[in-house]
Amino acid sequence: MKKLAYITSSVLFYIIASILLFIFLFSILAFFEYKFEIDVPFVEILGNRGKVNVPIFGLGINIPFNYAIIFMWIAMTYYLIYFYAFKEFLRVFVEKRTFKARSLKRLRFFLKLNILPFFYIIVLCFCFFILGKPVRVYEEFFIIFAHLVVAFLVYLYLDVLKKGKHIQEENDLTI
Repeated sequence: MKKLAYITSSVLFYIIASILLFIFLFSILAFFEYKFEIDVPFVEILGNRGKVNVPIFGLGINIPFNYAIIFMWIAMTYYLIYFYAFKEFLRVFVEKRTFKARSLKRLRFFLKLNILPFFYIIVLCFCFFILGKPVRVYEEFFIIFAHLVVAFLVYLYLDVLKKGKHIQEENDLTI
């Protein structure tokens, strides 16, 4: 079961990486078509935005030509790194020796990635406060809550791993 979870997380990471690469590549191509009037297949310009048509799935991805695309790239890159760290987190369960320093580093990195959205929401609320706009409670807050729950669980597991590493080092010294 542990091996299945690790393989599933690896597949999920590669799917997310492929989607990010696809969106990144076609958003740049859509921008080139918009600016330089180069005809790019599967891309059409609709006013102030581009639309990428994915014929295999019948999808149309809208690409704005403003700073929103940069935020989309940043968010997708964050989740690419997140799923990579998640894959490495699950690798800890598959390895023969669980209590290693490298495993602890992987878990600390995954913990930091789960805490990062909390700081994002604080900055977002602060920006709304500075602009004098009311803070809107949408799905961002639920996602932040989910990340904090995962961070708490990873923190607990990290504490168990630290204690296990300490006990393993003591056993190695007594043998």
